[in-house]
Amino acid sequence: MWHQMLKRLSSIFLAAFFIFQVTIPAEAASFGQTLFYGTVAFAYMNNQLNSLNDHHQEDLLKQTQKQTGVYENDEMDTYVRNIARHLMSNGLIRNHYAVYITPDKKFNAFCTLGRVIAVNRGTVETLNEDELAAVLGHEMSHGEHKDPVEGTKKVMGLGLMVDLYLKDNSNLTSEVLGIAAANYVTNEVITMQEEWNADNSGFDNAVAAGYNPGGGAAAMVKLRAQLGELWHEGLGRVVSPNNHPRTSDRIKNFAKRLTDYSGGHISVRNDKTVQINGQDVLTPVKTDQLTAEERAYLIAGNLARVYHKNDLATAYEGDGGAIYIGDQLIMTPTADDLEKQDLIDKINQKIGK
Repeated sequence: MWHQMLKRLSSIFLAAFFIFQVTIPAEAASFGQTLFYGTVAFAYMNNQLNSLNDHHQEDLLKQTQKQTGVYENDEMDTYVRNIARHLMSNGLIRNHYAVYITPDKKFNAFCTLGRVIAVNRGTVETLNEDELAAVLGHEMSHGEHKDPVEGTKKVMGLGLMVDLYLKDNSNLTSEVLGIAAANYVTNEVITMQEEWNADNSGFDNAVAAGYNPGGGAAAMVKLRAQLGELWHEGLGRVVSPNNHPRTSDRIKNFAKRLTDYSGGHISVRNDKTVQINGQDVLTPVKTDQLTAEERAYLIAGNLARVYHKNDLATAYEGDGGAIYIGDQLIMTPTADDLEKQDLIDKINQKIGK
């Protein structure tokens, strides 16, 4: 049964609206009957979807992989799986997630039924570990909140739910639910509020696993640099409705979470300049791997950890020319940043050391 579920294209799912008809004639169905069958059918589908989500991860993983393809790279696969394992051991994530890499070079990741997370090769190659952890933490948040279950219900529609319930055919129901899940993967039926929730929980997930509190904002500035705001105005909103917040708004939200995490001591002005207690400390330059904005948020995240743990100490130059406060790496200056000693002096001045 399962190996056939997603062979059909999503167009077949759309055709299901025309193939299946409610077996009660419209003229014979009272308002009470319609309400009753709709309520029972909704509960029936909810139960079926939750069963798929909770007990068929391996099957759904295989089917999703067939749809997207799998990028075969042992080193990259191990790298991504290790990040996922760290996240799943953070004390906040309650469920297990099957994570794999698609061959797609675009910046994207998604979580679907069965708590299956697909992350594009392009995302893995674009982001550093802290940034990727924020993305995976975001997707795990969708899974924890069962957003794919709710999204699949939206794809189906109440009429089809009633049809399937009245036909009482478990094989047929499983097949159509599988096609609905495939359509969910294609369309990512999510709401703006679900995205905000996933960003906020994703921040908590990554930080609890020991990743940089600036990783979420850094990932978003990289996304914005590549793809812009991902926001449609005017007629564009009708043709392609916005289901993700504006990227700049997401950056601001992650930046606020970082500042709050530091107890209000660390901030980033204009996505560029790291501040301690509202005073400018440095404006990092770009490197071969990171944009200037990414570096600003990652450096700010390291400083936020110090304040969060109340581990304030004198900044100093450590191994490899990096700047530390206690055991916490703050940054590794480049030749185009401020002189190393000047940076150390400014940090110590601002933290009162």
